[in-house]
Amino acid sequence: MNNNHQSHNVKDSVHSIAYAIEQHLKSHTGPFVIAIDGGSGAGKSVVASEVANLLGATVIQCDDFFNIKISDEDWDTFSVENKCRLCIDFERIRNEALLPLLTGKQAVYLPYYYLSMTESSSKKVVKEPSQIIILDGIYSSHWLNDLVDLKVLVNVPSEIRYKRHNLREGTDDIDWHLRWDPVEDYYFSVLRPLNTFDLVVVNE
Repeated sequence: MNNNHQSHNVKDSVHSIAYAIEQHLKSHTGPFVIAIDGGSGAGKSVVASEVANLLGATVIQCDDFFNIKISDEDWDTFSVENKCRLCIDFERIRNEALLPLLTGKQAVYLPYYYLSMTESSSKKVVKEPSQIIILDGIYSSHWLNDLVDLKVLVNVPSEIRYKRHNLREGTDDIDWHLRWDPVEDYYFSVLRPLNTFDLVVVNE
């Protein structure tokens, strides 16, 4: 992997990612898929949105595919690897979002928080095909590896990420941290360590 460390702000990170995409597109045919990965609170969505605005990309929010079928009580019986593998329904992302977009079709799907309700067209997410498709979400570099052309890590110190996460949720979110921090640590130390990414940027 050609692993690069870039500057410590959103603007520079966005331009580093955009530059990497543009370089790859010179020799790439068909839609180009980039995974923007990173721990909770890293600022992945901000970076993904800015890159999309700059390049006209389509963004898939992986959190829309959270596995609603598993309760908090059940999660707490799982191993860290099973939590990591199952928390996002990557088969739904593959079949309902990525594969349609890769064949030039619209992707239409319900975010997880509407799946238990009566389906309504007003609740469905519609994504248009694009030359560049961005996967915005932790674990996206690993479980969809066969469809991803560029794997990017937004690497932020854990103490900064925790503060951002808690501010976003409006709470210290202690139960969430107890359940999911070890999973994220496992993912980035065992399954996807820093040197397995094509590009590393920092968003402090």
